[in-house]
Amino acid sequence: MRTGFLSILMPVAFAVVISLSACSDKPAPTPEVSLNPETLAKQKQDNIRTGNPAAHSDNSVSSQQGSGQQQAAPLSKGAPLAEGHGGGEGEKHQIEVVVPDNVKGKWEAVKLSIADKKTNKTQDITVKLGSEYKIPDSSVTIIPVVFLPDFRMDSLTITSISAELNNPAANVIISEAGKELFKGWLYSKYPDIHPFQHDRFAVVMLEGIKKN
Repeated sequence: MRTGFLSILMPVAFAVVISLSACSDKPAPTPEVSLNPETLAKQKQDNIRTGNPAAHSDNSVSSQQGSGQQQAAPLSKGAPLAEGHGGGEGEKHQIEVVVPDNVKGKWEAVKLSIADKKTNKTQDITVKLGSEYKIPDSSVTIIPVVFLPDFRMDSLTITSISAELNNPAANVIISEAGKELFKGWLYSKYPDIHPFQHDRFAVVMLEGIKKN
């Protein structure tokens, strides 16, 4: 009977030993890591030290967002008015010039001051609205188009808000050898705002001339 009992017990014991051996070969479970801010910061520092580009992903996004807010589109310095504010390159922005009834037909000409940097001479001239004046000894021409005694502008229109000489301005076209150099406004009280720029000549609007 003992021999029969042992013959039954041995296979069972052998099976138990094999089972325990198989369990011991399995790797120990990896402990869970808490993804708190301190752990994430440490992981990012480790990635930076090892050169992992993922470490910079957050900074790249925030940097792009920041640069997008700071890089505002510069205003066009010389957008033509009546097409813009004076000569120069840039996207043209069409603005309607509205001459009110109390101003229309009341002004016939403008007086301009032309400084010649080559000869160091300055001359004052009177040019009728719509006519062309050619600067002597040059190919530069000036056409005064509109005169407004009280210039005002919004995003859609340019007009004169009164008939008083509060902010006199003239819209002029200046060309050289047939090429348009300047199309914009000259202001008698603010000659440094969007001035005509040229290697030789400086043109300033002095005043408007009323029709007799």
